[in-house]
Amino acid sequence: MARKILVIGSPGTGKSTSIENLDPKTTFVICADRKGLPLKGWKNNYKTIKKENGKLDLENTNYYETADTSVIISLLKAISSSKPETKVIVIDTITAVMENEYISRIKEKGYEKFSDIALDTFSLLTAPEELNLREDLTVVIFAHSEDNYDSNQVLRTSFKVVGGKLIGQNIIPEARFNNVLYTEVRMEDNTPKYYFLTQNNGSNTCRTLKDLFTELRIPNDLNYVIQTIEDYENAN
Repeated sequence: MARKILVIGSPGTGKSTSIENLDPKTTFVICADRKGLPLKGWKNNYKTIKKENGKLDLENTNYYETADTSVIISLLKAISSSKPETKVIVIDTITAVMENEYISRIKEKGYEKFSDIALDTFSLLTAPEELNLREDLTVVIFAHSEDNYDSNQVLRTSFKVVGGKLIGQNIIPEARFNNVLYTEVRMEDNTPKYYFLTQNNGSNTCRTLKDLFTELRIPNDLNYVIQTIEDYENAN
């Protein structure tokens, strides 16, 4: 089963830029937001290549824009079986997948669409194990956060739910991951600095494996995160 990581944060807090130090030769980005990457010169490193017949040239592609769950599932399967050089798959963001399905069906009456959105979201959250993706793959899922008051009127931050409450009440996305990182932006010397939080602060759903990180706050660098997890898993 592939390794998986969930990264949660508000827009503009460093989720997408955290891929900067990943090797494009071994990384595949599925961009559901369909807005490109916030990295200078990214088009030189991440490309979508089509064959003469218009079909995707998967062998030479490492970036693809889609918010269609079935297409994303197909890509995950194909990358796992046919692109052994790919070691990291990034889904940016699962929130956009939910939003796309909700808006495309917004005029439908009844609750079936909410059930479908929940099912599709669950299928992506559990894809690494349910699809039996190869063990040397790491699947990173980006998600937006939302703030809500709990029954005790305490403000808490968690995975953003789009369209109904089947997700959150009956499905706890964060519970499906050993490592849930939260983004944080701090002003230091009048300059914004971007970090990942590694531990629950009492009002969010952040979590990482015991003793994986010694710091509460680490640079928002996915390459560092993945290497640290690999070292942790292979430790004596």
